[in-house]
Amino acid sequence: MSPFLSSFPARPPDPLLGISEAFKADPRPEKIDLGVGIYKDIEGNTPVLGAVKAAEALILERQATKAYEGSRGNAGFCAAIEHQVFGAQSEALSEGRVISFAAPGGCGAIFLAMSLAARVSQEGRVWISTPSWPNHINVAAAAGREAMGYPYYDPQTGGVAFQTMMDALRQARSGDIVILQGPCHNPTGADLSVEQWSYLGDFCARQMLFPLLDVAYHGFGAGLNEDIEGVRAFLAGCPEAMVAYSCSKNFGLYRERTGCFLLQAGSAAAAQSAASHVAEIARAVYSMPPAHGAAIVETILGDAALTDQWKTELESMRLRMQGLRTGFAAALNAALGTQAFSTLVEQSGMFSMLPLQGPVTEMLRLQFAIYIPGSGRINIAGLPEAALERLAGQMAPFLQSALDQKAR
Repeated sequence: MSPFLSSFPARPPDPLLGISEAFKADPRPEKIDLGVGIYKDIEGNTPVLGAVKAAEALILERQATKAYEGSRGNAGFCAAIEHQVFGAQSEALSEGRVISFAAPGGCGAIFLAMSLAARVSQEGRVWISTPSWPNHINVAAAAGREAMGYPYYDPQTGGVAFQTMMDALRQARSGDIVILQGPCHNPTGADLSVEQWSYLGDFCARQMLFPLLDVAYHGFGAGLNEDIEGVRAFLAGCPEAMVAYSCSKNFGLYRERTGCFLLQAGSAAAAQSAASHVAEIARAVYSMPPAHGAAIVETILGDAALTDQWKTELESMRLRMQGLRTGFAAALNAALGTQAFSTLVEQSGMFSMLPLQGPVTEMLRLQFAIYIPGSGRINIAGLPEAALERLAGQMAPFLQSALDQKAR
């Protein structure tokens, strides 16, 4: 018997992955998966983009080696993501104040950020929105950071509780890390305005906070240019900030684990000093980043025709989700005789929250084969386009009960 593992307790399963496995095992043909956050087309599939297939064909034709690309990874990919985030006319880029590293997905980029922040500020806590993507807390814990919560979502309006959010963040100490999600907040779909982003950038600079902007759904909100405006407004006011960029959603590269860590520093010298630390962290964790996904993105963004094709496909995904939002909101409002769910249309991206919690979501699964996490977060792209009215009708009694409780 092992002296180490015989009494080693198992960890609870990931709730989202558990929903996915239960959905796969459910034999009911009418089942609906609104859980795990991946884009789905009208047939319920997650397709490979045409631009991605074309890029892969070019890579296969041109590829001459499988040698390591170094700790930074694909330099062309990194430069392309820098332009996506900062813009080609960025002063920070021209002044050499930006560094970037390819990473194993957005998660890898967030881990690099957390680990670097731990070296910069050993006592720094991590402020995470309530609610947020659950893995933010996991990565903070893995990096040995104490997690703090700040209110973000106002369920009454379906928007951002900005004043309450700022009241909480004023309690942050110098050197604390603040995670701010970019466009298409997960899980609420409620986004900050450009003016609020600008205010936050100035605020973090004044309070000497170390921000991490998590940009995971660029292009899924109002469009590529519109979605990044707030992030750039923030960076204009905060000279020291980290960015974690994911290509999982907007390029459909989920399993390729394609992310990028970026840092804006106050000077070129500070940026290069930070780069040496990031390289050291990366070396200890995964040594060299995966190459294939980064090569796909570099190929697409380096070819005008492929870039146009990608933008067209991305816009198609965005408009599909926007249409599902509008249709589902109308179906819910009609089923309940209310306008309470019109806020779904005002939100953006892949996710929104419904007032359905724990036991209620279990009842929906058992009675109707509707799979929703216990938090009430739904994947908009998973909505059945041809059965929105049926879905709304099945949810209506449970939602009505939640609305009645809220009115008391």
